[in-house]
Amino acid sequence: MNQYSALKQALKPHLAWHGARLSFLALFLLALIKVKTVNLSELAVGFGGKALKESNYKRLQRFFRNFELDYSEIAKIVVGWLKLPQPWVLSLDRTTWELGEHCYNILTVGIVHEGVAIPILWWLLKKKGNSNSDERMRFIRPLAKVLSRSLYSNIFEDYQLLINK
Repeated sequence: MNQYSALKQALKPHLAWHGARLSFLALFLLALIKVKTVNLSELAVGFGGKALKESNYKRLQRFFRNFELDYSEIAKIVVGWLKLPQPWVLSLDRTTWELGEHCYNILTVGIVHEGVAIPILWWLLKKKGNSNSDERMRFIRPLAKVLSRSLYSNIFEDYQLLINK
């Protein structure tokens, strides 16, 4: 069984998606690993196969434009595959990414493993600057869909989040 087929079969029990969507996701994930970038033009090349790069690029655009991902569902899969020892320590962090003229303010929850936080959920804040307690609590509530409280021991926030309580 090749990587594509193995990945598609591994995803199938976790996602109640149409076969074409599962095929796309398997190709997309393999392309991400192959080209090591999230740039859609480069990912389109990473798909390989007989389709033109331009066709793959349009396929990527359609997926991200038209398909609503359930990030809690994806987080459950990632957490299940990681098989990290429990109880986990979670981190709550905010970061700002500037891409061209756009500024993205991102609040994320990660599982800390060997000193590194592995992001499992994220939320784009529709404002500049730090989040407040209400925003963080709205973000933490969906965590219950992904993680049972018995699976983690603590949630840590970085300093800039703590000073805004």
